[in-house]
Amino acid sequence: MRKLLAGCVCSLMFACAAVAGEGHDHGEEKAAAAPDSPAAPRLVMESTQFELVGTLEGDGLHLFLDDHASNAPVTDASVELEIAGQRIKAEAEADGSYHAAMSQPLPEGEHAVMATILAGDTSDLLTGNLDVHAADAMHPEPTATPSVNGWGFLPWLLGLAVIAVALTVFTLRHDIRARGKKS
Repeated sequence: MRKLLAGCVCSLMFACAAVAGEGHDHGEEKAAAAPDSPAAPRLVMESTQFELVGTLEGDGLHLFLDDHASNAPVTDASVELEIAGQRIKAEAEADGSYHAAMSQPLPEGEHAVMATILAGDTSDLLTGNLDVHAADAMHPEPTATPSVNGWGFLPWLLGLAVIAVALTVFTLRHDIRARGKKS
């Protein structure tokens, strides 16, 4: 009987884990839809000394500077960018990243970027490209709001019913055996 009870509990756990509601489908349709929603424009530049990675966010670029050999963050550097005719000094942030605030937004298209890095007695010049997409393409509006069908509790309810029946049967059999031994 204990094996039956253990089997019921395991079945409940597997049944509840296997059920996914709307918005939790990881099927092929979702995987195929991923390329249609582009990420924010990214900038990646590297040399033998440094690696600079950035993301275009709102009024500027959010940058991360690492030592190329060790991948350790470089937090005490002077970072200056030249992009689309703007010369921007990046300011160090508390989390070790840098923020380069731009005086005017970048137009759509591909822009050459040059970064001058000064860290201690090391200096480097990095070059790369930043591809800026249209604002609508960067943040597409959702086409439909997923609805909740209200049946997510059903596996739990069925599992609890199975456990309740198993416990009742177990208790009744135990009581019958106990009465049989007394007689």
